[in-house]
Amino acid sequence: MRVNSFSKQFIALIALVTVLSVIIVGYIEQQVVETVAQPVPAKQEAEQKHNEALINSLTNMTQSVRFPLNEHAIMYTGYILGAGYSSYQFRAFKDQKLKVNLKGDASIDLALFGQEAYSLQRDVEYIIPSEGLYELRVLFKTDMESRQEQAAIAHKATPVPYTITINLQ
Repeated sequence: MRVNSFSKQFIALIALVTVLSVIIVGYIEQQVVETVAQPVPAKQEAEQKHNEALINSLTNMTQSVRFPLNEHAIMYTGYILGAGYSSYQFRAFKDQKLKVNLKGDASIDLALFGQEAYSLQRDVEYIIPSEGLYELRVLFKTDMESRQEQAAIAHKATPVPYTITINLQ
């Protein structure tokens, strides 16, 4: 195969176009990345409100309960606001005794979720029916939850503090 001067010029032109294309695409890609990296005001505002709602209501905030060595009880302090709840997750074995001491407003209640859901009374012993993962929730009673939710929307909800002691033997 013989390469004539026209072929040489054509190859040089292809090489030049390829190099220029790489440079242009790199520049365009850099501009696009810089544009995308700049926050969109509406999106940023929505994320801020979302984060504020999570912090204020503690909705779905789950604490993994780890009892200290040779201890059967552990205490937590928290608050709920709006339609939120606080959740404490722990592993329990069949026939263990669970007793929960909840100090706080009468508008808050306890619920235990495992294979079934149970409404728990304060300071009443409950026998764990089977081994598994359980979730204890501190939440508003139904009538108070709707009032708190409306107050949270209007930014007038007040946090309701509590102290909970979980005793599992």
